Amino acid sequence: MKKIITFLAFVLLVACGNKDGKKQDNSYMIPESTGRINHIIVVVEPQHWEGKIGQAFKELIAEPMVGLPQPEFQFNISTIPPKAFNKMFQHSRNLLVLQLSDKETFRTTKDKYAKPQTIVELKAPTVEELVKLIALKGPDMIKTFKNEDIKTIQKENSRNKMVKKINALTGLGIKMEIPNKYRVVIDTLDSFMWVRSHIAGGIAAGDQTNNLLAYEVPLFDDSKSVLEQIIQNRDKVGKAYIRGNNVDKMYMITEAARTPVVKEVTINGKKAYETRGTWEVFGAYNAGPFLNYSIVDEKNNRVVVVEGFNYAPSVNKRDFMFELEAILKTTKLKD
Repeated sequence: MKKIITFLAFVLLVACGNKDGKKQDNSYMIPESTGRINHIIVVVEPQHWEGKIGQAFKELIAEPMVGLPQPEFQFNISTIPPKAFNKMFQHSRNLLVLQLSDKETFRTTKDKYAKPQTIVELKAPTVEELVKLIALKGPDMIKTFKNEDIKTIQKENSRNKMVKKINALTGLGIKMEIPNKYRVVIDTLDSFMWVRSHIAGGIAAGDQTNNLLAYEVPLFDDSKSVLEQIIQNRDKVGKAYIRGNNVDKMYMITEAARTPVVKEVTINGKKAYETRGTWEVFGAYNAGPFLNYSIVDEKNNRVVVVEGFNYAPSVNKRDFMFELEAILKTTKLKD
């Protein structure tokens, strides 16, 4: 009898908590989520998807991504009716529920059926009210999905970090979590880094690359526009380091035919400017998208520039640039 009581006590302890009375963490029991980055499963009635509700959502995500040479949507979308929302779909990474309900709801839930997972619910009593809610909360929804996908990529990268020391990052006084698939192209002791990863698959397999740069420039001059100075900095570095086949006559510049888009952001607590645009090689036909973060470091009287650019002719580039964004956003300036 004594043994039975001891066994029951042990079962209760495991079920209810540990020896300190704290609730056990059962997160390890949650399955791994499925699905690609920038892909959303939308749970919605077919008649609503084909009607005003679906049209409102399609218009929201149809706005092309900034800085890409060809138009690409914000996300890839798959739809399923609520009655088909079974275990196979419940384990999806990104889920959006569009539904008529008695009460208006905008709610985000994390890791409910799988991990990592983001579920966004948009509900309203009528079609018209749900359409308005999509327009009102749509930007927040997009930001939520993108931020969580960024975190997913960063978590994966942190498990597969480059172990090789980058002298330029040390000299610049910055840290960046770079995946170990990247290889060094140029690494000067204190001023310039260029690392590159070859991309598998696609029409130009073998020639396609994702690239990362890091360098520093003087603080911005208030008498000139920030964008003008960012372009000048890019073009100067391109001419000095990023050369084409004819090294004397070919080098990277900012494409003049398309004006880059710049906005003020924050990178790990530091004021920065995010610039998205396209690059080209002067004297050649190579071109592609770039993402530039110019981080203001007033303490050290400088601007630290970290940039990603992609070369992948004839294929979509959204997800390649998204990977670069995730890496660049790990940049930290040492105190």
